Amino acid sequence: MDKIDRLAQLKKRYHSSLSAKAVELEERWRAVTASQFAPPALTELTLYVHQLAGSTGMYGYDQPARLARDLEAYLREPAPAETGWQEKTSACAHALVQALANSQQVT
Repeated sequence: MDKIDRLAQLKKRYHSSLSAKAVELEERWRAVTASQFAPPALTELTLYVHQLAGSTGMYGYDQPARLARDLEAYLREPAPAETGWQEKTSACAHALVQALANSQQVT
């Protein structure tokens, strides 16, 4: 198998994992909100979103990559007690979940 075939297989595998990534993100977001934005939960979510930003961008999923970078930036702001921060972070997280799910449907 040559490099092009291996790359195509990697892209196909990543594409098929997008819905699972959306579910994982939703679960991690629920854990953060259930913990009332506790620092350990926020850290775990931030790391996951950072990985999503890199991997979605690497595989050419531009909208999810942009949303993941935006969400990561919000998560790194030290303001979880502020209502506006929670609302914009929540909206961005939900938009990223939707973008991942929508990207799964595109072939």
